[in-house]
Amino acid sequence: MLTVADLSVSYGPIRALRGVSIRVGAGEIVALIGANGAGKSSLLRGITGLVPATGRVTFDGRPIDGLSTPQRVALGVAMAPEGRQIFTDQTVHENLLLGGHLLRGRPQRIAANIDRFYALFPRLLERRDQIAGTLSGGEQQMLAIARALMTEPKLLILDEPSLGLAPIITADIFRTLVGLRRDGMTILLVEQMANQALAIADRAYVLEGGSIVLEGVAATLRRDPRIREAYLGGDLAHHAA
Repeated sequence: MLTVADLSVSYGPIRALRGVSIRVGAGEIVALIGANGAGKSSLLRGITGLVPATGRVTFDGRPIDGLSTPQRVALGVAMAPEGRQIFTDQTVHENLLLGGHLLRGRPQRIAANIDRFYALFPRLLERRDQIAGTLSGGEQQMLAIARALMTEPKLLILDEPSLGLAPIITADIFRTLVGLRRDGMTILLVEQMANQALAIADRAYVLEGGSIVLEGVAATLRRDPRIREAYLGGDLAHHAA
């Protein structure tokens, strides 16, 4: 579904991403883990065209690195960004309508998708007419995911969906991601909570200093002493607290 080859991203003299190559197969959850500043968000921005990048990005069999972000979205790439970035002055329902902009002129399709995501996230249905900025952090994350799904993507990219959320809410959202994969969605998950990400992913990459330092089957990486020491110890201790 997605192949990234030798992707580099720089911000002025600072090289945030150094020749990164990853692949995401259709129907997989692929996790990308790493510490703050490792380059995870830069990789996502390079894939989606939000920042200039060198290298090759191939999506669903065609090169997209020369395309604009809206063109990539129209082909089936959707991202729920870090910090949610919902329309805080609009209602939940209006956010979903705005997410369905690619389907404008097809109101029945938009309505059917909204009904589907209200079923997926019942809490959003309860808050249908509530201003999105007044939602809890977990509800805002649900809305950000549902809004991204309104574009009917082939690939859903999630940037730190657990950020600032209570563990029980994070667990709910991760269960939803597993359900989406079961329904055929392909997911690229960037996540600091390495233990939870590796628990649901098929494969994973570890990013450090702008480069991939480890990759493999997620269950194997979860048992790797290097991963446990660097990422899982603090993660598990946090959730035990």
